[in-house]
Parts: sequence; structure tokens; C-alpha cells
Amino acid sequence: MRVTQSMMSRNLIQNLNMNREHMSQLQESAATGKEISSSSDDPVKFARAARYRKTLTQYDQYMRNSNDGIGWADNYAMVMNEFQNLVVEARNVAIQGSDAAQSNQTRLVLADRINGIIEQTVSIANSSFLGKSIFSGTDTRNLEPFSYDGASVTYSGNTSKMSRRVSEGMDVEINITGEELSAANLFTSLIDLREALTTDDESTIGSLIADLDVAADNLLGLESRNGLAKSHMQMTQSRIETAKTNVLSFLSETEDANLAEVIMEYNAEEMAYEAALQTTTKALQLNIMDFIR
Repeated sequence: MRVTQSMMSRNLIQNLNMNREHMSQLQESAATGKEISSSSDDPVKFARAARYRKTLTQYDQYMRNSNDGIGWADNYAMVMNEFQNLVVEARNVAIQGSDAAQSNQTRLVLADRINGIIEQTVSIANSSFLGKSIFSGTDTRNLEPFSYDGASVTYSGNTSKMSRRVSEGMDVEINITGEELSAANLFTSLIDLREALTTDDESTIGSLIADLDVAADNLLGLESRNGLAKSHMQMTQSRIETAKTNVLSFLSETEDANLAEVIMEYNAEEMAYEAALQTTTKALQLNIMDFIR
């Protein structure tokens, strides 16, 4: 095949452009620190890096879910502590009211105190977290699931559980429903105590001290379950942090550039480009007189 001057010129220019494009890629790698930026760089590594990023996104979501669940758990811990304090106060009132030396008038005053405690417990039971009712099940927009008409406490929420996915295949329940709170026998014990004080029923007042102790134990059971859920989420977070560190390391090994090698390769390409540029320039300057001579 006859090789013409124009063919030689085209090949030289094409080689220069390829050399310059490679230098541009090396410059980009040095600037971004990434060896792989698109599937054309290395399809296998690019796909592997995409899987690593997807995993990191999942880990971040798990961490957000855990943080949300821990926030709920901390809020429940605070609320349960308030309930326990009120139970202690009510128990002290019951002990005082069970004293045979107390008069009917004194017990009526104590009944008013218990009524105030009932109103406080209902108010606490209607607490919210981030604008959501904490004891109304999944009906979190119901900001007053408990109501008190002076005779009984009524619950209007549902019994559904809320959960958060904190790792692959692991969901943690994060809420205590109003039904579970009612089943702790707190409201019933307080109302019974108020009635016994109002009717000056000394023996019943004394027996209700044990009922208040049972209510306190039931509340403690709910709080223990809440604490266990928080512990699970915290341990899961710790494992995810470790796993995330490992995946970040794998991602770095897959797509990060070795800057020392990139710079050395760029310098070599630059020298080759300058030499090729000089050669091409001389070749393109040839004319017919050069061939005649």
C-alpha cells in the first residue's frame, strides 16, 4: 500500500490527540484523586464502586433510622421517669391516708391531691415527640389519645407498633402503645385510691399501696423493654460504623488513584508528547522542494 504524506500527517495528528487525551485523563485523576470516574475507564471497577456506594447509602439510612429510634427511646425514658415519680408521690399519699388517725376531712384533701396526680399522668400520657404523639400507636397525629372525665381515663389511640429498620433484616420496635400503658394499671390504681380517700375507706386505701407497687413494676417493665431496644440500636450502630469503614476502604482501593504513579505517568506522557509534537511539526513542514532535493 502506498503511504502518502497526507496519510502520515493524519496519523501523526491522531497520535498527538490520543496522547493529549491521555494526559487530560491523568490530569483529571490527579485533580480528583480518582482513577475511575466513568464506566469507560474500567467497567468492572466502576460497577464494583457503584455497589459499594449503594451499600454506603443503605448504611447511612440505617444510621438515620437508629438515631430516630434512639430519640424515641430517650423520650420514653424521660416520660417513664416522670410516671414513676408520680407513683411514688401517690404511694406516699396512700400511706398517709391509711393512717387510722387521719380524719375524713384530711382524706378529702388527700383525694384532691390524687386527682391532681391523675391529671398530671394523663397530661404526660399525651406527650409528643417531634410533633407526634408517643402513646397513640401509629396514629401519631392524635395528640390527645388519653382523656379524663373526672371518673375514668379513656384511650382513643390504636394498638399498632412502630418499628425502624436498623440493619439488613433487623427491625426494632420503638414505641409503647397507650393500651400497654393502660394495662400497667396506673390510671386504675390512682382512680381507685382517690375514690377510697373520698369515701373514707381506710382498709381499701391500705390495700391500694400494693396496687401502686404493681403499677410501678409494670412501668419498670415497659421502660426495661424500651432500654433494651435502645441498646440494640446502639450496638447495631457500632457494627454499621465498623462495616462502613471497611466499605469505604474497599471503595478507595477500587477507584482512588495512586497520586505518585499518576504524576510519574503524566510526566512521562508529557515528555513523549513534546517529542512527538516536535517530530510532527517537522513532518508537516515538508514540501515538494524537500522531496526534490
